[in-house]
Amino acid sequence: MRSHAVLIGYSARGRVVLSALLAGGHATDFTVVDSDAERVVQAGVDGVHAVAGEGWRLDVLWSAGAHTSDHIVVAVADDALALRITSVVRSLNETATITTLVRSTQLHELIEFLGADHVLVADRVGEWALKIERLPYELFPELEWAVEERPAMPYEVGSSPLDCGSEVLAIVRDGQRIWTEDAEIGELRGDDWLIVLSTTPVSD
Repeated sequence: MRSHAVLIGYSARGRVVLSALLAGGHATDFTVVDSDAERVVQAGVDGVHAVAGEGWRLDVLWSAGAHTSDHIVVAVADDALALRITSVVRSLNETATITTLVRSTQLHELIEFLGADHVLVADRVGEWALKIERLPYELFPELEWAVEERPAMPYEVGSSPLDCGSEVLAIVRDGQRIWTEDAEIGELRGDDWLIVLSTTPVSD
């Protein structure tokens, strides 16, 4: 039975939550909504159907099929925007299960009031992701996905982690985990470690 999901915000954390929905059989296919042109292009490179536009616009959400979707994941970087999108999505679809990712722990009750069924604090999503040794990704049955750590390569030093590919989820610097979307990262250093979502072929 087909079960459609919509991911609003093609971020590393959003992809982790969405992958869990797919792996658990809660969704069979999905559409991405993102206002960032580069992320929309990256989604296409990844073989994912994407709709370009703001996640709070009804026409954009309608194009993505959010009005009939079973699951909607709101994974944008700005908490105020997450509030707005959650409210709009709930007004468009009364039955979908909405999962909203936020940075602040103080917004839990407010976002639930606006219509979210599940509220995940972004940092806890990261902790959860790193506990997953193997995360199957059903849209690509010939691959398995694994969360791994590796040192920054010499050719990556001095670059932004965002320029190192969409598989880079975060970095570890001075014992602290920092998500790639955080501006404080700046340029990669020689002693940084990268947390990456890697793919390996499934053996027959």
